Amino acid sequence: MTDDDLRERLRRADPAARLEPSSPAQVEYLVEEAMSRIPVRRWAAPVAAALVLLAGGTAWAALRPDPKPLVSPAIIAATPVPSVQVPSGGPAKCAEQKPELLDEQAFFAFAGKVTKIDDGDVTMKVTHNYRNMEGPGVTIPQPEGSSETMPGSGRFEFGKEYLVAATGNGDMLLCGYSGEVDTPGLRELYEAAF
Repeated sequence: MTDDDLRERLRRADPAARLEPSSPAQVEYLVEEAMSRIPVRRWAAPVAAALVLLAGGTAWAALRPDPKPLVSPAIIAATPVPSVQVPSGGPAKCAEQKPELLDEQAFFAFAGKVTKIDDGDVTMKVTHNYRNMEGPGVTIPQPEGSSETMPGSGRFEFGKEYLVAATGNGDMLLCGYSGEVDTPGLRELYEAAF
């Protein structure tokens, strides 16, 4: 096969061979169109996505429910500092203990063992954190002269374990909500509440 035969074969296979040749003006227009540069807006999609994310984030931040404010626990201290108070006065009679009430009223709740009693202050080692107790130890004043006492002996004793609940301002919950670990029903109350 010669070059001429090959050219003839290519001409027969060309689908544009049957078309009328383009005018010089049309060819010039097509060449100019191919060479001219059209600005591409590649920034439009990312900007639109960023605006959607910004609007969604703003709506989420404005409409979400406020979480419980975390108050730094005043009763946690590496070096024990008195911070949980035994409330003075209070109701003359205690209501029945309920897990819902304990969950609602207690900001701090923990199990702890008395490691030191000094000058009316009781130092406890936290053995189990039920709520918001992150530190190793706590200092609590010994309850004196309160009409409501803790179940058991009514006082903290060296070496014994206790379940203690306190409000956000550090007032210890009495009326059966704080007491010796082996007090009937107290551990179950804590397990149900937390």
